[in-house]
Amino acid sequence: MILVPIYLKQRSSPSVLNTQLILVLGSSTILLTFKFFELAFSYKWTYIQQIPSKLAIVYLIALPSMPDSETKSIEPSRKTIRQESIASIIRGICQFIILQILFYLIPHDWFTLPPSLLSPIVHSIRCSLFSIILYLLIDFFTGIMFGIYSLTFNLHMKRVFPQFPFASTSLREFWSRRWNKLVQKPLHLISFVAIPNLINPIITLNNTTKGLLAFALSGFIHEYVLWFTYNVWSGKYMIFFGIHSLLVLLEVITQLPLKLNTLTGKIAGWLWTTGVMLVTLPLFFDPLFEKQVNFNVK
Repeated sequence: MILVPIYLKQRSSPSVLNTQLILVLGSSTILLTFKFFELAFSYKWTYIQQIPSKLAIVYLIALPSMPDSETKSIEPSRKTIRQESIASIIRGICQFIILQILFYLIPHDWFTLPPSLLSPIVHSIRCSLFSIILYLLIDFFTGIMFGIYSLTFNLHMKRVFPQFPFASTSLREFWSRRWNKLVQKPLHLISFVAIPNLINPIITLNNTTKGLLAFALSGFIHEYVLWFTYNVWSGKYMIFFGIHSLLVLLEVITQLPLKLNTLTGKIAGWLWTTGVMLVTLPLFFDPLFEKQVNFNVK
């Protein structure tokens, strides 16, 4: 399944539309592969057999709440589900409106301007703005779609972003609690369960190594998406996630940031996290700017 993007790339002629189609379909197949991994390693086979078909289908394309065991009921409150679904759709519509305002205010050329024409500070600010746009794009789309799924199937859905990611007071909080839960759990299972079980007869991995492996896998997947879409392997995604993995490890070892239970500590933690993002985000977005990918979805 994960090789589908390569097949699509070989079979399609080069064009903007085909490139966008390959990106969407390729990313979707990777996500679907991740969901199969999650289903296989998160639950017992006896539990999977008892999952209703509608829940299993939605599970592969969204984030439905799953009971902790086969003994627990999977039927939610219809009234609660309806209220949450409507709220999710309304929130998504509001985010879409915010996106349109941003796209209206930002000059069109600024989306594709090469990094070499901007000062490092301005480029970092642009990357920060684009990270917010990326968050809004993902959250508005999944919010509306998950809301529709929830209303249709009467299933409680989890949010892809449980909390506003850019209010994080540490890199650990950003990556483990606030950013893109749709791929976080499958990545965690692959790096902490699947791969260690496969190589356990040869070598045993400690939790630190497993955590570094999760970041390495994330970097590889981003490089893979860039490669099958634009035929470029930049290496910058590997560097970006490598730096963040080492800084998260530094936070764990040194117990930084300090005193997060105080206002001063929270501000210091937020400044630390924001500073790291400002410095490293160009590594994430430069490959897209170099290919002149247009973020504008008016």
